This record gives sequence, C-alpha cells and structure tokens, in this order.
Amino acid sequence: MKEAEKTVRILVIKPSSLGDIIQMLQVMEGGFYAAQNQGVRWEIHWVVRDCFADLLRLSPVISKLLLFERSGGLCAFCRLMQEIRSEFYDWVVDGQGLLRSGLMTGFARANHKIGRRDAREGSRFFYQQTYAPKTPRPHALERLQALLTPLEVNSSPARPLTLCLPPWHFNFDKGAILLFPNSRGPKKEWPFFRELTALLLEKTPYTCVWVGQKPIGEGLNHPRFVNLIGKTSLSDLPLLIQSARCVVANDSAPIHLAAALKRPLVGIYGPTDGALYGPYPTKEHCVLQAPSGNLTQLTPQVVEHAVMQQLQ
Repeated sequence: MKEAEKTVRILVIKPSSLGDIIQMLQVMEGGFYAAQNQGVRWEIHWVVRDCFADLLRLSPVISKLLLFERSGGLCAFCRLMQEIRSEFYDWVVDGQGLLRSGLMTGFARANHKIGRRDAREGSRFFYQQTYAPKTPRPHALERLQALLTPLEVNSSPARPLTLCLPPWHFNFDKGAILLFPNSRGPKKEWPFFRELTALLLEKTPYTCVWVGQKPIGEGLNHPRFVNLIGKTSLSDLPLLIQSARCVVANDSAPIHLAAALKRPLVGIYGPTDGALYGPYPTKEHCVLQAPSGNLTQLTPQVVEHAVMQQLQ
C-alpha cells in the first residue's frame, strides 16, 4: 500500500508589489514541486492585494487566496485578520517585511513564523526566525528564496512558471514583439519606446505590440503596430508573454513574468541596479543598464540591437 502523502500548510504573506509577487511565486512553486518529489504536499494559502489576485488565481500550486483590500480601510483589514486567524498553519512566511505584514504574521496561528532579516517597521518582532542569503549582494529573488531555508527543499525556480492560461484571443500572424513602456514611476521609464518600435517594424517581420495601463503618447501608423495600452487585464499578461517572440520592458512586473515564463527578453534599467533587481537569473537574460543610471543616455539603436540578438 502506498504511504499517505504528508501535507504541510503554509501561509505566504506577500501582498505586493506585482514584480515581487511573481518572484515569490517562482520560489514557492519551486519549493512546491521539490517537496512533492519528497512525498510532501504543500497546501499554500496567500495574502495578496485584491488588484493582483487574478495572476495568482492562474497558479495551480495556490490553494486559497486571502485578499488584502488596501482601499477598504480598517474594517476590511479586520476582516482579513479574522480570516487569517480562522486557519492553523505549519508555517507562516512573511515575504513583505513591513509592519502591516508583521501584524498579519502575528495574528496567524502557526507552529512556525518566519520573516526577512532585512524587515522594517518593527515587523521582526512578530517572527520566531529570520533568514537572509549568505552570499554578498544577493538578488531580490534570492532574498525570498532564503525564507524557505528551514523547510529544507530546493526552491530554485528551475522550470517555466506553471500557469493555467485562458484560451488564446489575440491574433498576431507571424508572432509579436511585446513592448511594455510603463513602470512604477517616471524615473524608471525609458523615453524612446516609440523610436524603438519604428526601428523594429522596419527591420523585422513581426507585429509590435504596446501593452500597459498608462498612455505614453501617439502610436505609429503601421499595419503591424498594435496599441493595447489600457486594453488588457492582468490575466492577459501571461497569455501574451507566453507567445511573444521577445519582450522589451522597463524595470517592472512584465520583465519578471517574461523571465519566469522563460521567454526571450530585454530589460531596460536606469536608477535601479539590474544585477540585483532584474529578471532572474540575470546571467541568463539580456539586461541593459543605462549609463550613470540615466535612461535618456540609452539610445534606441542600442536597445534595437539587443532585441535583434534575442530574436536570432
């Protein structure tokens, strides 16, 4: 008779930001399948901001989502705390490391509560153990990976991220180059996406697609240019990225999703260090660091050359 599979219940507290959620999901999925190979089933619950929940709903390794309604005020926060308190976990993993996530960790009922060694705002008070990578200058994903040290599994994201994608409803005959001009702030937004798009339309047979939520100005009058700014949902992003010939993006969530899905990409970084916060692992991906962190000094021709190399 086959031995019954052991179940370990884990609460992940990582409400935001979207890029960090993607990297945390890579770590948790890596651990999920590694534990499965050891005859252990992880039942993963996750505290996430309501606006990012649609992405985690696509993951087959997440059993339950607990929604953090940031705009819901104190009443919504108290409801979330009650929901957290209603379950009992083997492990609570706080990947956020702020007072709010520390309070969630403190309210949870669990055998073990672990958090980041670089946690802030007094959140470390709520942890039993803290963890950090042992290597100097670790990547942001490696900081999250260190949190699973006591679970004794190899949580390296070695496979493309597994997502249950909806049916395909986009039509790009010869494939598409996806361009994501938006980021979390103007200092991280490269200003030459229009010029780059014109170069790529001239030199490749592919459709060039702008994707994002914030308008960046006038598009191009070309039969192979598609402007999807403001026309896609969060759950559309994996669908688009999975089929892309190449993804070009600023320091933003789409570049991390492209890396997680093992797609060719060009990441554009300015004031942020791409070696520490770029697509993981950075040695396997094309990351362009602007001279002196000034994005205006990174020319469209340099980025176009990098994209052409990824397309080969």
